Amino acid sequence: MRKIKKKHFIVILPIFFFMWLSLSACAGMRLNASAPPHIDKQATFAVLYLSNDTSTPYAGQRVQRQLAALLGAHGLTHVIIQPSNKNAALPVGNASGALSQALGWARAHHARYAFFGSVDEWRYKIGLDGQPAVGLTLRLIDVNTGKALWSGVASASGGSREGLAVLSQQVLNRLVNRLLSD
Repeated sequence: MRKIKKKHFIVILPIFFFMWLSLSACAGMRLNASAPPHIDKQATFAVLYLSNDTSTPYAGQRVQRQLAALLGAHGLTHVIIQPSNKNAALPVGNASGALSQALGWARAHHARYAFFGSVDEWRYKIGLDGQPAVGLTLRLIDVNTGKALWSGVASASGGSREGLAVLSQQVLNRLVNRLLSD
């Protein structure tokens, strides 16, 4: 009788472990994007300062740098980053200038396309698990015409053992995949 219980325990323990693991990593992602445009991938892309609409300092700059690196990882070789506003005492809730000013910066640096958008959520949810949560919007603009060529919005919450940087990289990577999937 004792051997039967031990045998069941050995079979049931992995099942409970995987159930616990899947429940502890409860995560969700919502992603919506317009149809990918036909773009010249050899052109210069400017990643403009992203508006930080969160209560977390430097969230916009973090996402801006991640986006620029991911664009390079996806084969876009001419990516430039708009410098942040050095005079902002605490970069929260500021867009670091109007879009027309940012597009002027992109034109002056001979960019054909520019990314801009906002970071709407960047935090760890309060609770026992402390799950990361990220929300952002992106737009791709034709610098010469000012016309929006593509837009995407995404939000996600991650597992309790996941970091904000990991989650935001996953979200951005999915958005960039959608953009470049022509």
